[in-house]
Amino acid sequence: MSSITLLESKIKRLRNDISRLEGKRANAVKDESNAIKKINSANATIKRTKSTSTVSTKQKEIERENKKVQKAKEDQAKVMTEIAKKNIELNKALTNLSKTEQEAINKLNIKQEEKINALYSQQNQEFENLNASNKEVGEAREYDVFISHSADDKDSYVSTLADHLMAAGITIWYDTNSIGWGQSIRREIDKGLAYSKYGIVVVSPSFIEKYWTNYELDGILSKESATGKQMILPIWHNVTADQVKKYSYPLAGKLALNSAVNTMDDIVEGVKKLVK
Repeated sequence: MSSITLLESKIKRLRNDISRLEGKRANAVKDESNAIKKINSANATIKRTKSTSTVSTKQKEIERENKKVQKAKEDQAKVMTEIAKKNIELNKALTNLSKTEQEAINKLNIKQEEKINALYSQQNQEFENLNASNKEVGEAREYDVFISHSADDKDSYVSTLADHLMAAGITIWYDTNSIGWGQSIRREIDKGLAYSKYGIVVVSPSFIEKYWTNYELDGILSKESATGKQMILPIWHNVTADQVKKYSYPLAGKLALNSAVNTMDDIVEGVKKLVK
């Protein structure tokens, strides 16, 4: 079990302990309040009555309730001491969790950077080969955006997005339209990445699991890193922030649109502002 998981379990346990102790403190406060009410009621009865037996009974009741008040106060003090200790432990655990998560992020970022650099070196050579080849045959073409997505999301979302972008006059590299029968998938993807200004990345649970989407994302990240210019335009589609963070910290750190919130028109307008 990872240190992050252990710390998260400890934090959950401490919060449960504090919640339980707060309940005990609330009960002690209630006990004190009830005892004080009975004392006040007994004192009121003593003031009204002329019966010595009633006075004696009420005085004994007041004595009993005073003991209850004292015990309730002691219980509250004891519980507050325990709560204070638990809060110190909780704050320490939260600090350690934050530190451990940051260390994990740093390690992942280093690995991601190494992976991107290695892939960039590979793809840079491929891009150079493509440039030389395209110059010879005159087939070079620039695209406004490269659409990286999972095939599982085509029918439900991506094809409609592609149609809206093209209807707005935005040139797109989209595998359905850009990879011909018998052509090399890797070569055509590399070509699309080489000649695209931006990369729309439709991040979904299916996207996270696929090989080609990972290859495309690495290519977009490597180009962005090499040029120093913004290229990635993330769209979260039926995915949570935690899922994206576990998949890719660099991707999770970028401002994203969300298919559940942003309309197709919102996305098209955002792309038009970038490519105009």
